[in-house]
Amino acid sequence: MSPEDLNIPRRPSHRESVAHVAHDALPPPVHFESLRITDAQLKSCTSKKVRKFYEHQNSMISRFVQVDRVVEALQKGEEPYHSYGSIPDVEVGLPNSLSNNDQQQPLLSRSSTPEIETTKSPMWIIHLAINLSFIANIALFSTKIILAWYSGSMALLASAFESFLDIVSNAIIFFTVRIIRQKNYYSYPVGKSRMEPLGIIVFAVVITTSFSQVLISSIEKLTSGTAPEMIDLSITALVILAVNVVVKSVLWFWCASIKGSSSVEALAYDHENDVVFTIASTLFPLAGNWMGWNWLDPVGAILLSIYIIYEWMGVLLENIRRLTGQAASSDDLKQLTYMAYRFSKKITAVDTVRAYYVGDRLMVEIDIVLPPDAPLRECHDLGEALQEALESLENVERAFVHLDYSSDHAIEHRRVVDDVGFNL
Repeated sequence: MSPEDLNIPRRPSHRESVAHVAHDALPPPVHFESLRITDAQLKSCTSKKVRKFYEHQNSMISRFVQVDRVVEALQKGEEPYHSYGSIPDVEVGLPNSLSNNDQQQPLLSRSSTPEIETTKSPMWIIHLAINLSFIANIALFSTKIILAWYSGSMALLASAFESFLDIVSNAIIFFTVRIIRQKNYYSYPVGKSRMEPLGIIVFAVVITTSFSQVLISSIEKLTSGTAPEMIDLSITALVILAVNVVVKSVLWFWCASIKGSSSVEALAYDHENDVVFTIASTLFPLAGNWMGWNWLDPVGAILLSIYIIYEWMGVLLENIRRLTGQAASSDDLKQLTYMAYRFSKKITAVDTVRAYYVGDRLMVEIDIVLPPDAPLRECHDLGEALQEALESLENVERAFVHLDYSSDHAIEHRRVVDDVGFNL
């Protein structure tokens, strides 16, 4: 006997259920894009505080527009665009962590505002840029280490370390990305996404330790009581370094022009750093030799080492905070609250919005209040659909939706949190 014969209603498919629930969404309160300040208007702002205010407003507009587009996609029964779990199949890539844009945010990206509209470059151009950049990094490191060996320049040695560690970072992320792809739902039921920030922590420890050694060697060279040796860079060496700067500059501008890949965005930043470091590490021994200041080369190595240690200590601490459950930013909470607010007319109140990092992305817990007499089937479908909508946001890894009929209750999990580490 079939379910129809027993008058049992057919259970709608998951996509049908989500689309049905999403049709009850509230309309956007305003047309957010009409409130966006253009780049030309931002540049015309003379006050830095005013410009910063409007830049933050544009960032929030992008977040709210992303929510609207996710809801619209669900209403149409379409799969909302999101980046999590779609790691591009590239030959070699720079860190994608800390990462939120096209794939994941780059390790040292200077832009944290999600871009909603981007014209993505062809994939073959992205692959070509990544592979040529990797080859250029190897060539630049080889050149610097040979010149540092023959000249004895500590500044060039520090710069060579920086180039070498770029290659190491490529290798670490290359392998962690592939480890993440190898899914095992029994041993790792929530995936292996935390492997990447863990790899970055290991790399940050290695790079700070390496440059600390360069820093100590440079200080010893200055305080040894004997004058440092004069560094002599030949014309051939200067020409080779100049060619490296030109090649890196071309790659820098080319990668900066490629759209739609956070890996290439990180490569552009890496090339920019290499140009600055190569020029600086060349000028310190050259100026010291020309002016007779033998101490200038180790001083340059000290300055470069301090800069790298400072930058990577920030990356290290940020990843540690995120792996240990750092709270989401207020902007993240506003975006999540907006999603819960407009997702359905049946939601009478948004009780709690809690979000915290579990690696590069957020774990989200949202409590919503529904009418006490709402059928269980409708409540379940609404909660499941809201969960899917939240997990479609590019900064969310997992979302849990708690359904309640009243906002008058104790805070969930508070006893467990209070008792952690105290054996109470």
